[in-house]
Amino acid sequence: MRLELILLFLVSAFVSPSVSVIGNVPETVCETYDQSKCTGGHYEGCVKNETCPIETNDRPNNCFVLWKEDPPGNITVTMKGCFTENQACNHTDCIDTNVAGRNHMKFCCCSGSLCNRDHKWSPVTAATPNAVVPTEAPTDTSERLIKILVIVIMAAVAFSSCTVFILMKYRHSSFNQIPSNDPEATDSGPSLELLSIKLIEMKAQGRFGTVWKAQMRPEEVAVKIFPMQDKQSWETEHNIFKLPRMKHPNILQFIGADKFPDGSDIKLWLITAYHSNGSLCDYLKSHTVTWPELCKIAESMARGLMHLHEEIAASKTEGLKPAIAHRDFKSKNVLLKDDLTACIADFGLALVFKPGEPCGDTHGQVGTRRYMAPEILEGAINFTRDAFLRIDVYACGLVLWELVSRCTAHNGIVSDYTLPFEIEIGPHPSLEEMQENVVTKKVRPGIQEHWRNHKGLNAICETMEECWDHDAEARLSASCVMERVSQHMKYPSTQLHIETNNSVSHNKDVSDST
Repeated sequence: MRLELILLFLVSAFVSPSVSVIGNVPETVCETYDQSKCTGGHYEGCVKNETCPIETNDRPNNCFVLWKEDPPGNITVTMKGCFTENQACNHTDCIDTNVAGRNHMKFCCCSGSLCNRDHKWSPVTAATPNAVVPTEAPTDTSERLIKILVIVIMAAVAFSSCTVFILMKYRHSSFNQIPSNDPEATDSGPSLELLSIKLIEMKAQGRFGTVWKAQMRPEEVAVKIFPMQDKQSWETEHNIFKLPRMKHPNILQFIGADKFPDGSDIKLWLITAYHSNGSLCDYLKSHTVTWPELCKIAESMARGLMHLHEEIAASKTEGLKPAIAHRDFKSKNVLLKDDLTACIADFGLALVFKPGEPCGDTHGQVGTRRYMAPEILEGAINFTRDAFLRIDVYACGLVLWELVSRCTAHNGIVSDYTLPFEIEIGPHPSLEEMQENVVTKKVRPGIQEHWRNHKGLNAICETMEECWDHDAEARLSASCVMERVSQHMKYPSTQLHIETNNSVSHNKDVSDST
């Protein structure tokens, strides 16, 4: 037992978390676990994936498992981790072939990432055909444990100076690589193992994490970092991006997703394209838009929402693309590319509707309060696909209002940017205030009279009013919004109703005087 405790202490020091180093050989990822450091004693909650450091001799690492098996078949894992000695680890399965062991302790090692997820004891005896007879006495585990102790001590000394150097050099804001250690992420995009990503600047912070501008040679990317407690949102958004036909010019481009060790915590990364103009909300705070710019943003935004809502049948090359409800559609989640075309982002609350399947367990009252449709505010939502899609269209109408409020086409005064209902209810409305105004009083954001002077803006105002109709079934579809905006683009930038009216009035006056 004393020998076992010494082994646990030294192996624990050896497999402590460290920062990955890119060597000349492929890195190895092992499951790590230390029973002595696991609070609560729950094995599943303490198991983590760890990238093994590369030794100076560029020798690949292996993984090991140390466990105890008390008769009859009661297995207790004591420790898992990385193992640098590879003389006896040239197989991909972690199997202890020794016949017996002191205190029922068993040990195995293997080569290959995550090969120590499973382990077993399969003793080899001399009577077994084609059996490989171990060189040491099968009943003498003490000698084998002493050898392991020597290996662990040598490895710990060799890596101690390297670990200190790496920890000083690398900070949280800079990572040399993203290990693909999530089995769900293997088919999510290109391999990220050899990509160098460096976080440069935090651009936004929300309820589900932070968004960073990052450098991934040779281009800039956006990295959305979720804390472990928001794993569900990360998985939802990740799974949405993995659906067939989600590569669309008006849907944010997905690059990859992975898990990152950060000290004692795990951070969840989502890597996407980076757009320097930021969100539509942020852009409108500091910019006005011309009529052509408004049409380009509105049409591409509606086209992205239409694609999200659309169910596309499977083809010979691609699977079925189900209808998707965003459920948090707002100007903050519409990003602008360099040419001012829009793309839709942030699918952490999205809901997928596969044919013949229920929408699953979901809460109706989600999203951003000021963009909530009346049926959400009063808790009267019908849990069907079309009902959820109409909720997105209601919010789309509010975003169109934001665009019109910052457009210069009417040649009048353009007010400072305000959020929907900010003038009517205030900057931080409570749920009760939203219910009273939107549901009971049926209040909507104000439409200025001079907006109506421009034919195109007047048509957009009519479209937004049909989007935020109190009766959900009377609202337009996203495809109808897209088609209408496309038609509105024919109007010239500064054509005014008032000009036509003045011209008619002038002609009438001349005729009368004659």
